[in-house]
Amino acid sequence: MIADWSDLQTILAVATCGSLSAAARELGVNQSTVSRRLQAIERGLAQPAFVRGGDGRFVPTETGETLVATARTVKDLVLQAEEQLCFSTRPIRIATCEVLAGAFVAPALARWAAETGGLGDLAVHDDLFSLRPDQYDVLVTPGESAPPDLVGRKVAEFTWGFYASIDYLAEHPLVPGTRDLAGHSVIHPSGSLAEISAYDAIRALGGRVVFSSSSPIAQRDIAAKGGGIALLPTTLAAGRGDLVPLNLGPAPVSDVWILARRAAAQQPRLRGFLDWAYNQQRIPGTIGHSEGQPRAAGA
Repeated sequence: MIADWSDLQTILAVATCGSLSAAARELGVNQSTVSRRLQAIERGLAQPAFVRGGDGRFVPTETGETLVATARTVKDLVLQAEEQLCFSTRPIRIATCEVLAGAFVAPALARWAAETGGLGDLAVHDDLFSLRPDQYDVLVTPGESAPPDLVGRKVAEFTWGFYASIDYLAEHPLVPGTRDLAGHSVIHPSGSLAEISAYDAIRALGGRVVFSSSSPIAQRDIAAKGGGIALLPTTLAAGRGDLVPLNLGPAPVSDVWILARRAAAQQPRLRGFLDWAYNQQRIPGTIGHSEGQPRAAGA
């Protein structure tokens, strides 16, 4: 049986962290304490709440999943009560990637703070799609890669383009109208960034991969130094004198979504932010549109 809220906290920490040691750090106790608590909970239940997965992580059983869902609901209710009774000023924790942080989230947070006096905590991750649900209140992400258990809305779009440096093109000119990068050096994404389907556009063109990175900014900088051809969000490359836009076929467009867990999204503090953000949505429109760019090489 579940004796008190601390039991549910233990269950939730083990489920979200996947190990006793990580759960202990999350709870601010030592590993042996978490182990004893979990053993006591499972004795009271007369059945296991977790089993070990093939990678060694703790995976909730059916009973464990029920307890995890309950723990999340209770946690949300506790936070809601704190906000209603104590007028909590805890900042909204927003997680996003480096491109959206600069092009979309930071400017939006500045407007929100000016208009409402609200506090925001912006965390930038290169492993955005593998974050635990307790690491953020709001996720701003390309919608195609978002976790399936979140709710939210599309609020913007951002465009992509192919780029190379002037020096690279001087040594390796593109044949006008080409749709094949055989013989060319190309720059690819790595890590969770590679999951974004927009990068299929450059993978489909072939070429020799000379560099890969989980950072679009690093990809841009390598391309600007003559390292090869890169697919970049246009907001990172437009207007730079050291990069030339290339005509290599239709450029992708990615959606931007603001997301939160369903229960958490109903908390007054978070609900207020989400409503404000939805009202600020920039659709129809884009982040980093390509109007006014110089004529693309290879056109």
